[in-house]
Amino acid sequence: MRNITENKKLSRKKKRIFVLIGSGIYVMIMLPIIGILVSMAMDNLLNLPKIIPPPYNLVVAPIFLIVGFFWAIWANIEIYKRGNGSPVPFKDTHTLNVVSSGPYKYTRNPMIFGYVLIWIGLGILINSFFLTVGFSLIILILLILVVKLWEEKNLEKRFGSQYLEYKKNFSFIIPFLKIRKNLKETKQNKLKKE
Repeated sequence: MRNITENKKLSRKKKRIFVLIGSGIYVMIMLPIIGILVSMAMDNLLNLPKIIPPPYNLVVAPIFLIVGFFWAIWANIEIYKRGNGSPVPFKDTHTLNVVSSGPYKYTRNPMIFGYVLIWIGLGILINSFFLTVGFSLIILILLILVVKLWEEKNLEKRFGSQYLEYKKNFSFIIPFLKIRKNLKETKQNKLKKE
C-alpha cells in the first residue's frame, strides 16, 4: 500500500515537472516567436510607428523584461513549492493548496502580471508598436477571460471560503493595488470611529 502511495506522489511530481517545462517552452519560446513574427508583419502592413526611438528602446526593454521574468518565475516557484501544483492546472498537476506567499501576497495573478510585462518588454526591444500595444493587450484580455471565466470559479469550488477570503483581500493582477485600498479603508474606518 505504501509503495502505491509513494509511486502516485512520484508520478504526480514527474507530471508537474513535465508540465512546468512543457508550458515554459511553449509560453516563453514558441509563443513569443510567433508573436514577434506576426507583430513585425502587422507593423509593416499597417505602417505603425516605432514605440521608442533607438537606442533608448535597448535601455527601457530590459527593465520590463527583468521585472516580468522575475514575477513570472517567482510565481511559478511558489505554485510548485507551496501550492504543490503547476502553472497549468491539469487533473494531476493542479494546485493542492491556496498560495498566499511570495508574489501571491501582492496579487492573485503574478504570472499574468509578469507575462504581460515580458510581452511589453519584447515589443520595446524589437521596437514593434503592434507587439508592445496590440499583442500585449490581446494576451492580457485572453488571460483575464480564462482566469475570470474558468480558473477563479474552479478555485472557489475546490478551496471554498479559504480562496474567497484570499480573493477578497488581494488584487486581481496589479500588485499592491488591493493592499493600498485596504489600508485606505482601514484609515477611513479609524477616522469614523474617532
